[in-house]
Amino acid sequence: MKWLEKYARNKLLKRAKQQTRKVTLCSPEQVKKVGIVWHEENREAFQFLQDYFRKNGTIVRNICYSEAKFSSDSQVITKKQTNWLGFPLGGATDEFIRSEFELLLNVTTRPCFALEVITGLSAASFKAGWDYNQSGFYDLSVDISVQPDARYLAEQLIFYLQTLNK
Repeated sequence: MKWLEKYARNKLLKRAKQQTRKVTLCSPEQVKKVGIVWHEENREAFQFLQDYFRKNGTIVRNICYSEAKFSSDSQVITKKQTNWLGFPLGGATDEFIRSEFELLLNVTTRPCFALEVITGLSAASFKAGWDYNQSGFYDLSVDISVQPDARYLAEQLIFYLQTLNK
């Protein structure tokens, strides 16, 4: 890991530790507001989760990272919308981070620092995803290293959240 990446990661860990939130687990069927963090490659997983939660009347908010040079969509962040350390810059990202979701799901299957920042700093009551770099940002981490597929991760997250709530 390069020194700049180490510096950025340490800065993120320090900011995440300053955060105070009450961890609360609730059934996926009872969630009223969910946040989904995803990479543009993971559209199928995002669509699966969006369909799942919307059929229950849940408010679904999302933020996506794209490799494109520019995007006019406010829910999409690009490299140009990050600072020199890789932290996302203001606007919709800050609003997403401050949103008090009952559940935040990160279905990213590959390293993306901007999405790690969003997950780590989110005010969500419960965070779930695959903690592939052991950041400690998740309340529920599902290891899918044997089958690193975003749709599989999304299905497993729903399965484990339902199982934990029985």
